Amino acid sequence: MRFIHTRRLVVFVALNLIVVLACLSIESEPSTPTPPGPLTLPTPTLLPPTPTSTPLPSISTGTVVWDMTTKHEMLSSAGIDQLLVRFLPANNWVSAQYAVDTYRIWFRTRDESGLVISVQADLRFPRVETVTELPIFVYGSGTTGVANKCATLNEHFVGRNWGDYRSHMMSYAAQGYIVILSNWQGFDDRDRTHPYFVAELEGRVMLDAARAVYDFFEDPPADDILARPAKAIFFGGYSQGAHGAFAADRMSSDYAPELEVKGIIGHATSPSVERLMCDSPRYGPYVVYAYRDFYGDEVIDPANVFLSKWLLTFESDVTSKCIDDVLDYYSDDPVRMYVAEFRDALYNDRLAEVFPVFKEKLDTNCSGQMVDTAVPAIILHGGADLIVKLGTVERFVAQICGAEKNVTYRTYPGVDHFQTRQHSFVDTLRWMQDVLDGNIPASTCPNFAARQ
Repeated sequence: MRFIHTRRLVVFVALNLIVVLACLSIESEPSTPTPPGPLTLPTPTLLPPTPTSTPLPSISTGTVVWDMTTKHEMLSSAGIDQLLVRFLPANNWVSAQYAVDTYRIWFRTRDESGLVISVQADLRFPRVETVTELPIFVYGSGTTGVANKCATLNEHFVGRNWGDYRSHMMSYAAQGYIVILSNWQGFDDRDRTHPYFVAELEGRVMLDAARAVYDFFEDPPADDILARPAKAIFFGGYSQGAHGAFAADRMSSDYAPELEVKGIIGHATSPSVERLMCDSPRYGPYVVYAYRDFYGDEVIDPANVFLSKWLLTFESDVTSKCIDDVLDYYSDDPVRMYVAEFRDALYNDRLAEVFPVFKEKLDTNCSGQMVDTAVPAIILHGGADLIVKLGTVERFVAQICGAEKNVTYRTYPGVDHFQTRQHSFVDTLRWMQDVLDGNIPASTCPNFAARQ
């Protein structure tokens, strides 16, 4: 047996030696180089056409970014009552009918270039025991600032006072509405500031927020979510937010024709950016900075608007101070804010002559440019409002009444800009319910026109 193994080993070594010698023989043969010839380019081979693949689905606006959706808060009806006792005056306090869940969501909308972006919103809705359809209330906040840190949804968690939007939105959700309040564009983008009072972007946010409500409830993230959105939407807002609500009103038929809009609600409405600069000059720096940043440097130069004392730190002031800072920092006296030439043009209706580009942008963003006459509106205003004065809002009411929109207009003597929402809460609920019941609200336009 050992002999057989030795024999096999000898054969194996011999075979390997033959292979090695053969390789050495091949490597030792001299290679004859091919003489170079003329350079010719190869004839390209035509590639077959690229097969058409199934196109990726386009990203729809008004859709929820689900992996960024979280349950934020659940408040009992008793807890809501305690909250609203501090927010609402006694003559407008109404006991909560429902406990309320709050979800922090992100939804998609489009910026000025048509690019899809995402913004944050707080979605509040009643906790119900059976599947129940409820109307939608899309709300826009008033001015909070232009810096990222001034985003509306930051208010409660940083302990600031920009409008107590948590309490305000809870008040409507507790009465049976699905309520959504979002940040305006720019607040959720670290690379930009908020494009303040740009109507088109405000309208897109509000219309896509309404769409996002339907998307959220199409497949709710929890089994105990039994509220469902009805085909009934109200757009509303406070001050700048009312400006956004009227932008959504005029844009809805083109941008979101599938939405069934029932009414528009304006609390302390700021319909005209130009008039805001007249009525309350301390808002002027926000406007000038935002329009220059959004539309371009050629629109307006701050040096042609503001006194020199405001210019040295103009940009850093505007981009760092939220509204509660601004109210104490800037003056509301036009003589202490504006240079003489701008002040003269602003208060004597000569902006088109002296600052035509700026005037054109202001007019572009005026709420009264176009209205949807099929959708009624209610405008509620404080008689002591010094930020948006009665003359400004009544000019707007006359304008949209003249366009044959059904308008209910109510004022509250002695009530200022910051308290209008609270003092008009019951009137707002009654008007919304009247519309939901299928009634046509009694328009105050005839009486209003008679006293103009």
